[in-house]
Amino acid sequence: MKTTILLAAMTMMTSSIVAFPQEPALNGSCAVPEDVAESFFPESIDSGLKSVLLPVDYGRMVNCREWVSDALATVTPDSDGYDEKSGVEKLLNEKTYPVTPADMVGSWRVRSIQIDARDGIFSYPYFRCRFRNVDGKVFFEKTTGSQRKSGFVYQNGPESLAFLGGWSVNDEPQTSYGAENSVAGVLYKIGTRRAIILFPTSADRVEIYELIK
Repeated sequence: MKTTILLAAMTMMTSSIVAFPQEPALNGSCAVPEDVAESFFPESIDSGLKSVLLPVDYGRMVNCREWVSDALATVTPDSDGYDEKSGVEKLLNEKTYPVTPADMVGSWRVRSIQIDARDGIFSYPYFRCRFRNVDGKVFFEKTTGSQRKSGFVYQNGPESLAFLGGWSVNDEPQTSYGAENSVAGVLYKIGTRRAIILFPTSADRVEIYELIK
């Protein structure tokens, strides 16, 4: 269960502060200047991912498993949702399998598990979602429920995909990656009809999407 977007020392993050355009692109991506992408990201990163991934999200995705584990470790018997802690730990420790964007195409169900280091674990019922082909790429969208994420998935490593998109509420227009409500995450396939997406919002607040088919 290792995030494979890394393959580069985290020391790159400490000295690389770069300004990027924040206007959302119509095709659901925020283009990174080619010269910046070449100098910032490791050579091993997928070329399609490198062209759109922002450095701030690279750092979050590098640390996503650590952040999820750290946030979960703060949940005590006095926290809300403590009885769900062992189940979430089991979910995070599931074996991962090779996955491609094409593997995910189809209708799924998804539930949100939100972990807040200050308050505890909050989980929600399953809602409908889907992965579909859009302009030669695979696009995810949660189609029911009040809080909805949507975005494109890119190959990240043999056993993970990068999710780059945004969030919206109810029937508001979907948000493109790079806009104000931008979201990045890492998807893992944990079974024939099961997957998770980790969204590392911050070091003490993370969200997990659990998907079943």
